[in-house]
Amino acid sequence: MYHPPMPLLPTFRDEARRRGLLGPDETVDAARAFALVRDMPYRRASSREPHVTTTEWTGTCSGKHYLLQALLEELGFATMLIACTHEFTVENSPWLPPELLAQLDDGPIPDVHQFLRVQRGPTHEGNEWKTVDATWPLAARALGLPVNEHWDEAREMQVAADPIELFHTPADIDPQSYKEQIIEREIGDQAARRDRFIEALSDWINRALPA
Repeated sequence: MYHPPMPLLPTFRDEARRRGLLGPDETVDAARAFALVRDMPYRRASSREPHVTTTEWTGTCSGKHYLLQALLEELGFATMLIACTHEFTVENSPWLPPELLAQLDDGPIPDVHQFLRVQRGPTHEGNEWKTVDATWPLAARALGLPVNEHWDEAREMQVAADPIELFHTPADIDPQSYKEQIIEREIGDQAARRDRFIEALSDWINRALPA
């Protein structure tokens, strides 16, 4: 994976404690890291860098999974960052409000989603790769979004998209640069329309959910 320059767990733990999301004596294990990242507001931070996602405590699929990947690696997991093309359509996103469904009148909106494949260390029993997706906050379940409630190393999580084509992000490349290459190649002149939709989507989710 693309490694951030410094360990993130201490900073992440301290920020969670500062925000009242983690007790002074509580530690961050894999399940807690997943839940904390998942429940960050779904909104683009000023950068997708993991330390920025941590300090601003907000992110979309890319920023959340870059951060979660780094945290899980520090906790002893092997990880793969997966990118996939998908489309927002009336059929696969019936939970969208009317104003966002109206944006689909001109056809599906293409997107590139990111999630993780995670494996416990090689000495762990049942050492299989599992899908992990922390995109939607738990509270978004009330809006109809497909939320992953539990961290369970024995079960696959639901991907917050309907993947069309999968891409394994190379371990030696900046993941956001790699995603932008896929966007340019696969989405092209629909990129601006996609960006407007993602901004409207995050605005709707954060208006609809309790502060």
